[in-house]
Amino acid sequence: MIFLSKIWGWLAKSWKWIVGFLLGVFATILAIGNGPDGFKILKRLRKDEEELDEKISAELQAEAEREKRIEEETARRIAEIEEKFREKNEELEQNKKEEIERIVRETDGDPSELARRLGELTGLSVSSNDVE
Repeated sequence: MIFLSKIWGWLAKSWKWIVGFLLGVFATILAIGNGPDGFKILKRLRKDEEELDEKISAELQAEAEREKRIEEETARRIAEIEEKFREKNEELEQNKKEEIERIVRETDGDPSELARRLGELTGLSVSSNDVE
C-alpha cells in the first residue's frame, strides 16, 4: 500500500512530464504512421530550412558588401572635398599674398594707409605701429 501511495504521489507531482512524453510518442507514431510520406515531409522541411539559411546568409553578405562600398565611396568623396578645399585655400592664400604685395607697393611707405588697407583685406586690426 505504501508503494502505491508513493507511485501516486510521484504521478501527481510529475504529470506534466508524463503528458509531454506521451504527446512526443503520439507525434512520432503519427509521423511514422504516414509511412514514407512522413519522412518526405521532414526531409522537405529540413531542405527548406537549409535553403532559407543560405538565402539569409547571402543577403547578409550582400548587405555587408553594400555597406563596405558606401563607406569606401564616402571616404573617397571626403578625400576629394578635402583636396579641393586645400587647393582653394592655397589659391586664396596666394591671392592674398599678391594683394598684400600690391598694397605695400601702392602705399609706398605710408604706415597708416598700409595698416588701414591691410586691416580691410584681412579683417584684422593692424595698427600703424605694427607696420613700421
